Amino acid sequence: MSLSYNSEFSQPSGNIVTDESSDSESTVKTKAAYSFMEKREKYKVIVDGVDCTPDNIVDNDFVTMQDTFTHAALDSRPRARSEVALKEAKSRTRSALDTGMKVYATTISLDDIYIDHTLNTEEGFTSDELDLEIAPSAFYLPKMNPITSYPPEISITLKETETYFLFELPTTSYEKGTSEATAVEEENEFYQYITVGKGKNRKMVTEETQTKECVSQTRHTLATRPQKKNAISFASMWDMHDTYARLARVKAEEKPDEMTNMTPATNDAGKLLTKIYNTPQFLDAILLTERVLSTLKYDKEQKTFRGLVKMDPLSLDLIYIYSMKPLWTLECPEAENRPITSITFNPKNNDILAVGHGKFTYAEKHTGLICVWCTKNPCKPERLYNFQDPLTSVAFADVNPNWLACGFSNGDVLILDVISYPIKIIAQSKRDTNPCFEPIWTTSWRTGENEHQFVMTTCQDGRINRFTSTKTHDFICSPMMRISTVEGKMKGIEAPRQCQKEDVPITRHPAALCMKWHPNVDHIYFVGTDEGCIHKCSTHYLNQHMDVFRAHSGPVYGMEFSPFMDTLLVTCGADSAVRLWMEGIDDVILTMNCPTAVYDVAFCPVNSTVIISVSGNVLSIWDLRRKNHMPCAEYTFPGQVVLTYIKFSPSGDNVFVGDTLGRVHTFHLEDTPIAPFYQKKLLDETIKKALCTRPLILKQLEKLEKFREKFGK
Repeated sequence: MSLSYNSEFSQPSGNIVTDESSDSESTVKTKAAYSFMEKREKYKVIVDGVDCTPDNIVDNDFVTMQDTFTHAALDSRPRARSEVALKEAKSRTRSALDTGMKVYATTISLDDIYIDHTLNTEEGFTSDELDLEIAPSAFYLPKMNPITSYPPEISITLKETETYFLFELPTTSYEKGTSEATAVEEENEFYQYITVGKGKNRKMVTEETQTKECVSQTRHTLATRPQKKNAISFASMWDMHDTYARLARVKAEEKPDEMTNMTPATNDAGKLLTKIYNTPQFLDAILLTERVLSTLKYDKEQKTFRGLVKMDPLSLDLIYIYSMKPLWTLECPEAENRPITSITFNPKNNDILAVGHGKFTYAEKHTGLICVWCTKNPCKPERLYNFQDPLTSVAFADVNPNWLACGFSNGDVLILDVISYPIKIIAQSKRDTNPCFEPIWTTSWRTGENEHQFVMTTCQDGRINRFTSTKTHDFICSPMMRISTVEGKMKGIEAPRQCQKEDVPITRHPAALCMKWHPNVDHIYFVGTDEGCIHKCSTHYLNQHMDVFRAHSGPVYGMEFSPFMDTLLVTCGADSAVRLWMEGIDDVILTMNCPTAVYDVAFCPVNSTVIISVSGNVLSIWDLRRKNHMPCAEYTFPGQVVLTYIKFSPSGDNVFVGDTLGRVHTFHLEDTPIAPFYQKKLLDETIKKALCTRPLILKQLEKLEKFREKFGK
């Protein structure tokens, strides 16, 4: 469809509707006053009943442009260049404003303004003194003064907005086997599949999303611009001369000599390092580091000690020769040539053992030393505690495994906390409460009422005392019993007849050298004395024993109950013998002879018939089911050394041996028979086989077994 207009827009052709609200005379009068754009608003274009009038190109939301600067492409007449024409244009503009033209002033909120803080806000700044009429623009908006002005400081209040959860994955747990638990397992499997499984290689598409723009403003925008001005400064040659002369008279600051301060700096650093070295945190870090490094050094030995390398029981070249493979030796310069008097293992951690160093003979003069070792670090002890008096016995507590009971040769008893690196005493006996002045040979922990622990000790003068700790860190001593000399004929072995003594004996109380608690009855304990007797005592009966028998013709140095038969007791003594005793039978069950005095003996915890003993510098391994007239294997230590202590590890494969030179040897027992399934039955058959030539004792043993089976004892 085509439309035609005349040049004057007075008589258009086509469907053009004119506004008839005003007559022709008023149109002619205002024709000169209205501009080109206002003339166009008088006409409307309607096509097929639809208003198709083009919109005005001038937006009503902005200030209306002046007619004098209308674009030439839309103007149908030439612009006047004379002053008369300019005056006429100004009068027409003024008259147009008077007749209804509106000027809009818009106030823009700061929240709707986006200012890029990375741009220079001073760029494009136009001075107010610029004459705009020199080079007018085609579309020029008249200058408007800012409605508001910004203060030098603006207070900003920050408020917490509402939290929007973009993604939430709650944790759910259900009982396994239910339908909800099955659904959760399927979701977990799918999540693993799409994150770390094969599903992570799926096709992915990256999409961009539009986020909310943040309004950021610079200080140049919000704060007032500081005023600047140029200043002139003048300095003559004389001023500069005087200034440099004054600076020359000022002495430069002397810098300290590096060589002079070398010693103080080194001293300060040394003091700081010494302070750091003494902190428990640093010592713990060093301890762990040494354990790791020693593990690298004793890699194979540690694997053998932990039981990671075992002999194949079905191997064709398996032989039973009871070989002792050396693993390592626990020794340090502080404990060199200082005899070991006692060794105890921690009940909560079998890798930790405390070694007490004292004197082996009466004439020796040594100070006391306690070394706390860990089998994970065989190179260096983890704790060292020095004392003035020699140590005689040490024992770890069962309830508090960090407490170590210590007995001394002067009769003192104390509890030591091994967690602390320096000496930390929990409780200590005093002379006004401790009647003992002789060496304490054994210390053992017992649990009383309300799980309160106390320490039982045996002394050289035959005293058996009970020490109870208090809140004042004192040890209250309570005498439990005092061993007396046994006269007349006793049960047990027959001792050689003694000569008649004409002199009055100095003491009537033998030394209590060893003590062992009954494995089943809490209040019964056995005490071995230096006259070769073993006293059966009870905490319920003070100052008297329940039973006594002679076990050796010399001092009793050690005894231990079998872990598989509670009534079987093994003892060792100065008469170079190891003897087996059965509770309820007066005579000795079995006797094993050694080359010299036997200082300690131990049952194997995994093989009921294996016994190991130390006498002099010889270590003997006995297997009762093979032979008892001689050891199955013997190992002799070089040098003038006496073995004083022996103990199996809980695994039964490792053996710890202590000597008078302050060393603890660790061996791995190999090439031994496979442990039987019925340990007690094998031990019982072995004992009966050894008693086949003694029918009376064998009959007593059978009656005793029937009695215990009947009454459950």
